Amino acid sequence: MNKTLNYKRLIATCLLVVNPCIMPNIGFAESLQDLEDLPSLDFDALMATDIQVTAAMKRLQSVSETAASIYVLTNKEITESGVTSVAQALALVPGMQVRKIDTNQWAITTRSIAGRYSSNLLVMVDGQSIYNPGFSGVYWEALNIPLNDIERIEIIRGQGGLLWGSNATNGVVNIISKNTGDTRNVLVQAAAGSELDHKVDFRVGGDLGQYSAFRVFGSLEESDKSSKSNRLIEVNDSGKKQSIGGRVDLNLNNNLSLLAQAQYTHTTMGQNLRLANIDTYEKGYYQDTYTRYHFQFMTRLEHRISSTSNQMLQASLTSQQGNQLFYKDDFLTTDIDYQMNTLINDIQFDWGVNYRHNNISVAETDYFTNIKALDSYRHVGGFLQAQFNLLPNRLKLIVGNRSEKNSFTGWEHQPMARLLWTPYLNHTVWASVSQGVKIPSLLEYNNKALISSANRIKSELVGSDNIDAEKSVSKELGYRYKANSWGLDVSIFHTKARDVLIVEPNINDTFTYISINFVPDGKLTTYGGEAVIKWQPYDKLSTELGYSFTSYKYDLPVGTEAAIGEDTYLRQIIAKAHFSLTEQHSFSVIYRIEDGAAYRTDDFSVLDLSWNWQVTPLVRFSLVGNNLLYGKHLEYNNTKETYSIGTFVEPSYLARITAKF
Repeated sequence: MNKTLNYKRLIATCLLVVNPCIMPNIGFAESLQDLEDLPSLDFDALMATDIQVTAAMKRLQSVSETAASIYVLTNKEITESGVTSVAQALALVPGMQVRKIDTNQWAITTRSIAGRYSSNLLVMVDGQSIYNPGFSGVYWEALNIPLNDIERIEIIRGQGGLLWGSNATNGVVNIISKNTGDTRNVLVQAAAGSELDHKVDFRVGGDLGQYSAFRVFGSLEESDKSSKSNRLIEVNDSGKKQSIGGRVDLNLNNNLSLLAQAQYTHTTMGQNLRLANIDTYEKGYYQDTYTRYHFQFMTRLEHRISSTSNQMLQASLTSQQGNQLFYKDDFLTTDIDYQMNTLINDIQFDWGVNYRHNNISVAETDYFTNIKALDSYRHVGGFLQAQFNLLPNRLKLIVGNRSEKNSFTGWEHQPMARLLWTPYLNHTVWASVSQGVKIPSLLEYNNKALISSANRIKSELVGSDNIDAEKSVSKELGYRYKANSWGLDVSIFHTKARDVLIVEPNINDTFTYISINFVPDGKLTTYGGEAVIKWQPYDKLSTELGYSFTSYKYDLPVGTEAAIGEDTYLRQIIAKAHFSLTEQHSFSVIYRIEDGAAYRTDDFSVLDLSWNWQVTPLVRFSLVGNNLLYGKHLEYNNTKETYSIGTFVEPSYLARITAKF
């Protein structure tokens, strides 16, 4: 079975299972036979007219019909840009704040100020959340998904809480892996360079019956340490990653399919820390060897009920264990989600219910203690949204609400309304207003953290079970245009948040103890926008120019300060070009400018170059150069983040060879 036919089968599966209304009254096998007659186009070419996405509406739809600020990274751009991780790939997205802390650690978010422990960006792999319950964010160093197996990454800039739940207040990243029908081969990839000591990936895929397939994959990676820190200390940020996993796609009959996948990742890395001396409480700099063990399992059953309805049941299990000098955690998260999509009299209804249970264990150390003896917490809730065609093919109204109950703040609600207007062919205008909710993390609710001070004054950052969920109301307006050779996507937003988490210092009468308490009394106004222009003057050259601006303004009570961030702005320009010199040789150029004082660094610009040589139809060789404009530059120096110490980002070079069999 050839690769083109595999893509055709995947498209048929998506059309029938994810949105059966598109192909009513056609059997699965019959639709596949019809697709045999399609011209022999690769997947990118088949989908280039209007990429299909799921993150914005929780069902398959085209980007042009999406009333949200959405960007899609395709597999082609990911592989040809020369990136080696998902975190690095997100730096290709206009409007994403991607700051490299050291060789292993990243600070990533959108429409906000990023920190290593940012908690307002929801990250998923095939719809499975991979957040850490301790701080409600992502350990990017432990996310080791094979890039060759990613079909696309969908990024929503802006609130996504209606569909995806709490803590999707600033954005959603959904990493979608390829159907195993598109990986029925053996792939081996090896890379080495000045920063990456070596990285070896393999994949083995094959058939399981006529319309089912599997793959097994693994990865081994070892990185070198940086040469310079932003402190006069020896750098300790080398790292090792080991991963193994697999996926099975079973088409049980014409209307029923089953997906099951699992991955285990073991990460060992060095890190430099800013910690208090446990005897004197003076600030000191320490080296630590840090380990993480992550296991994810997910299974999803999709059922086509009729030509106008389908349903989905998904269950997942995530185990995360970490051991650091200051913090030791062990979490087990169970998620169960049910969803139905149906069309009734030209009205599209999407609804679902969800349940999440977190088993938690945070061991007490010299730096972290627990306020209460919590061993679990949970979320339960559901959502409903409806899409009305006010003017056929011209004006759509989408309204909905998600209501969830969590163990920390009780019931929370996230309503949303969107308008999508298509005044002319290829022109789309959209507007939305929504409320997002960020519930407290376990750290903010139940932990005390020892932080450095001076003059033998003990200082602790103290959580509180009295804090409320942060609520933000966001208004967005966007315009999208797509022609044969170029496209434009513009969005602007204004967000007002209340009950923002801030800190309030309190000193005891003897001046020997400072309690820095989390309190939810802050307000934050954020506004800005993004603009992306894509232009393909001819087949061999594609270009893109992106611009984003975000401004932050706090309104704080006297005697308090923001937990992370301050009144500031961020500005970014990113320019990309891909040129195919011949059928065998192609080049990618990426230039990015970052401006603003949010991370307490100088403004900087980076240039990344990659050359890809298709040696044979099955063998590919690449050379990549990153950060080529400076000898060194610092991307992260946020001293408000208590423990992390940034290192300088240096120019790096990478050679990679990929072979398929």
